[in-house]
Amino acid sequence: MMKYIIFVLLIFFVTIPTLKADVKKWQLEQVGFLNIDRNEKDYGGFSGLVISNEGTEALVVTDKSFFFVLELRRDENDILTGYSVIRKGRILSSKGEHLNGRNTDSESIVIDENNNYYISFESNHRIMMHAEVGGKGVFVPKHPMFRKLSVNKGIEALAIDADNRLIAIPEKPPSGISDIPIFRLQNDKWEIIKYVKINDNFLVTDAEILPEGLLLILERKFSWTQGFKTRFRLISLDKFDNTEPITVFTSTANQFDNLEGVTLWRDKNGEMRILTVSDDNFHPLQQSEIREFFLKYE
Repeated sequence: MMKYIIFVLLIFFVTIPTLKADVKKWQLEQVGFLNIDRNEKDYGGFSGLVISNEGTEALVVTDKSFFFVLELRRDENDILTGYSVIRKGRILSSKGEHLNGRNTDSESIVIDENNNYYISFESNHRIMMHAEVGGKGVFVPKHPMFRKLSVNKGIEALAIDADNRLIAIPEKPPSGISDIPIFRLQNDKWEIIKYVKINDNFLVTDAEILPEGLLLILERKFSWTQGFKTRFRLISLDKFDNTEPITVFTSTANQFDNLEGVTLWRDKNGEMRILTVSDDNFHPLQQSEIREFFLKYE
């Protein structure tokens, strides 16, 4: 009996994905694409999103502090076929007012297990909590390091871990620091879990947490000669795990537009899917895209 238990435990530990596993076992495969038109008023600048468990509804926030609820249409294989806007509105301040000026640059959105919405903002760096989308916001306490963030390189990524704690990551390191800190909020107090080195000039645009507890980071690089490049990396949230991040996927130049938001869901077959949205910066030469990928560990 003891030998059997040991054998089962060995199988268990061998098959759980970890950062120390063979990088080739993590696979990213595009499975769907939608081009979002600009016919809808206030469309553009999509920077963060969350999706329903069934994959049929997405809540998207924009750089100008609008939100859109999209109904996602799918075929019998859950492949994206179209979308409709079923609700839109303004993200509100703590006083229930429309946001204006440097207060408007919303970047990321995430929902905790109590259905509270957290939204991060650049320029005036802060995180707000909303009990309902379109409702009044409540200020989340700030880490002192937030004051050292660059004007347009603030808290770009939010995620919720398995213990319902808020994770926040800036796009670029604060002034005077060379690496990107990963912040975690618990009992209204922030701690820095670890620092991530900037690699090949990629900067963080959003993040999600896999069921295995690993942090999936969406990154972007831009140059005037090559355009946009996208990268997905996996990072352990264990503060004692110093394993280097795993690169799951790196795009070619301009393979995608400016992917900024990422969210996860499981389809009816139990397959994990990544849904992303691009920020067109309200520029006529860019596109607003929704792209969906399978994320597999094989």
